[in-house]
This record gives sequence, structure tokens and C-alpha cells, in this order.
Amino acid sequence: MKFAFIHISGKRRGQTQYFDCARLSLGSGHDNDLVFPADGHQPVVPQHVELYEADCQIQLRNLDPSVTTLVNHNPLGEATLHDQDLLQLGPLGPKLRFRIQAEEYVSCKRSREIWRDAMDVAAEARTEGRGRVMSFIGQLVYDLRRHATRSIKMMMAALLILIIGGLGGMAYYFYSTESTHEQHMASLLQELESARLTRVELEQRTEEERGRMADVLTAGQTEIDRLVVMLEEEHRQDRRVSPEEVRLMKRRLQELETERSSAQLLIKRYGSVCFLYGAYGFLEKDQSTGDPDNLFEYTGTGFLISEKGFVVTNQHLVEPWTMDPSGVEIVKSGFQPKLVTLLAYCPENPQPSKVVVVEKSEQGDIALGQLSPVPQGIRPIPLRTQTPSGVVGEAVVVLGYPVGVEGVLARMKGEIVNALLKKRELGLARLVQGIAEQRGIRPLATQGHIGDIVPGRVVYDAQTTGGSSGSPVFNSAGEVIAVNSAYLAPFRGGASFGVPIIQALSLIPDES
Repeated sequence: MKFAFIHISGKRRGQTQYFDCARLSLGSGHDNDLVFPADGHQPVVPQHVELYEADCQIQLRNLDPSVTTLVNHNPLGEATLHDQDLLQLGPLGPKLRFRIQAEEYVSCKRSREIWRDAMDVAAEARTEGRGRVMSFIGQLVYDLRRHATRSIKMMMAALLILIIGGLGGMAYYFYSTESTHEQHMASLLQELESARLTRVELEQRTEEERGRMADVLTAGQTEIDRLVVMLEEEHRQDRRVSPEEVRLMKRRLQELETERSSAQLLIKRYGSVCFLYGAYGFLEKDQSTGDPDNLFEYTGTGFLISEKGFVVTNQHLVEPWTMDPSGVEIVKSGFQPKLVTLLAYCPENPQPSKVVVVEKSEQGDIALGQLSPVPQGIRPIPLRTQTPSGVVGEAVVVLGYPVGVEGVLARMKGEIVNALLKKRELGLARLVQGIAEQRGIRPLATQGHIGDIVPGRVVYDAQTTGGSSGSPVFNSAGEVIAVNSAYLAPFRGGASFGVPIIQALSLIPDES
């Protein structure tokens, strides 16, 4: 009868031996047909076991009563072997798989036998201190090369070609996809990078802002002068003007004077409207620590509402990547946004405070932060806690930092600005710190009237622009009624939007 032994463990691990004989002896003695050297770790006696054919079956007989032979993990003195039986020469001895060979597979293995032998060798790898995966792969390759039939070898060659081709196709796909993705990301990052201003651009925009502010101040004074002239003309020429017209002109003149003095009073009273400087970036999908390679800077406004340092601003200033379509797309691509820096510079205070985000509103564009350290000697701003936020036609004042750094520089002396602009080459953060050290952080007041009040939004015509985000909107009583959030660019000065301050009240801790 033809049969085979597959060595599962021991020094011949992975080998397959074929036999066609009526008797076979196994042991450590050199006169055995199958010799297992005794090395102390696998105790095999000189004459351990013999196999012989009887009644068309292979019989096993243990030759030395001092040792045992295990068949399928059971110690037996004699046994009839069956196909796929597992033999072990002693409890610590080598293991062998017994296999009866069909005539057409006298010197070859079936594919399932190759697979099973590789699994058996891998299972023993752990007990011998070897890697299971590598043992499995090594045995599989060995049997395919030495004991596979021609058809199996051809099939495996074709399969290998398919696998290599598939892996190559996948590698090319991932490479091309990754390349396209990197190009797309580079384009998005370039869009964000292009928003940074050079020194020359900053100088130009500062001059433009100076001119715009002069026009705003001139426009207000011009209307006052026009009304004064009109009233004087009426008295001098003794023209017949109705008392109602005179009353309306005097009333308008009084409103303009009141609004101008109210804005000046608010600026003097509250040094708690802070200039915000922030920087953010993006981390790779699997990057949990560290800072982004590229940082993007921005500015805005926030205001102090509590002696414990709580400050109100817009949600899009604590999540600045939501302000730019490129940033939103980068986040959708799987990158993680990270707010690296958010500092608050209070007027007349050269040292900034770190803004720690406490809460973000689920209703509107409002967020609550807390300053660390809490600036001393600054009066918190009172909030209107009743509804409605105001009435249509009511005068409002917005205190903030429109146009950001350019707006601040536009109100400083020329020689100081020139010295500060040299710091621009060192980065926006150094420039802002330089402005603060020169006591240049002062909010700008713009005035207007409420045009409409709708759920979740107050509309007014006070001039606002980029940098005004997070600014407090005051009523005539000096209470904050809204947080400036957005404006319509084509109608700057005519359509600004604020979130009612009532939405911020639910974010403030009770103990504050």
C-alpha cells in the first residue's frame, strides 16, 4: 500500500515523504527506515514504532513500553491507521500526518491536502516560537513547488498572474487617486494661502481704509452741517416753513448729535470689546497629535460679558474653517481641522488672553469662550435679557474691528504704522502684538438703525465688513441686543445681520 508522512513539527517540519512498502520502522536508531535524531527536546527511542500492512490496512505497533505513541492525541500500543490520522512519537515528540496515497497521486498532493498541511504546520508554529503566518505561507509555497500536480501548478501560476495584475492595477489606481487628491488639496491650500496679505498689499489696504473711514466721518458731519445751514437759512430769509418741518429738522439734528455722542461714550465706557486673532490648520486623517504644517490666520471681534472672563463671539470665529469654501471642502476630504491659536486683545492692554472655547450655540452663529488670564479692571458689557431685541427704526451702534488689522492701522499715526508694517514680514501674529504694545487696539463705532427683526436675526444698516464678526450691537440704552454675524457685500452699510443676544444667554453658566 502506498502512503505518505507529512512532518508537522520537528527538524523535518514541512517535508513530505512517500512510501511503498509492507513494513516501516521509526525511531532514533540509524537502522530505522525513518530516523528521528534524539536531541533531548523530542525524546524518540532507538526503536520507537513500526508500521506494517495486514489485511490491506496499515497497522501501527509501539515497540518500546517505556515511551508512548499518540494517534490523534490518544496514547495507543497498537492501532489501525486511517487516512489523515495524526501521529506523535511521545508527548513531546515530532508530529506526522499519515496519508494514504491514491494511485493517481502517488507522488503528488491534492490542493486540499496542500492547504491542510500548511494549516497544520502553521498551528504548530506558535509552540515552536515561530510566526504562524510566515510558516503557513512558507509551507504553502514549498508544497506547491514540490508536491503539486501539473494542473494545480498551472492554475496557481494563472492565479498568481491575476493577483499580481490586480495588485498592480490597485497600486496604479491608488497612486493616481492619491496624486489627484494631493493636487486637489494643494489647490485648496493655495486658495487659502492666497488670502494672506503681503506688506505692500497691507499698506495699500490701510490707506484705502483711512479714506473710507474719513468718508464715513465726513458723511455724518456733512448731514449735521446741512441741517444746521437749513435752519439758519429759514431764520435769515424768514421763509414760510411749517412748524412741523422745522420740528423734524431739529429732531433729526438732535438724533445725529445723540448718536455720535452715544458711540463715543460707549467706546470710553467699555474697554471690553476685544480684537481676536486666530490661527488654524488641518491634520491628516490618522494624525491625532501635533500641529498642522500650514497655518491660516484670521481676525475678528469678541466682547467681555462677565468678570469671570466669559466672552461672546461668533461660532464661525471659533470654527474658522467654516468661513471658507476651500476649508469646508478640505474637511469633507477627511482632514481634521484644528484651532491652534485664538487670542483676545482688549483695548489699552498690551498682553493678550487665550480664548478657551466653552460652548457653541445650536441655534445661531454664537459661541461662548473664557479668557485666560482674565483681564483686570475691565467693565463687562450689559446684555438685554428681555424680548424683543429691539424695535424697527431704533438707533443702534456696532463696536468692533471692521476690516481687521487694516482698520486698526488706519487710525494710528503714520510713523508708527510704518514701523509696525516691518513686522508684517514676520507674520500677522507679530504685527498684532506690535499694535497692542503701541496701545493701538481700539474698537471703531458705526451707527445705524434697525431695519427689520425676524426670528433668529436682527437686520440693521450700520456699516460692517470683514473683521466685524462677533461685534456687539448696542441699543440706545447701552445694552447689547445682538452679535454682528454677517453683511451683504453688494449693500455694505445697508444690510448687516446680527444674532439676537438672547441666544447667547443659554450658553452662559449660571455661576457667572
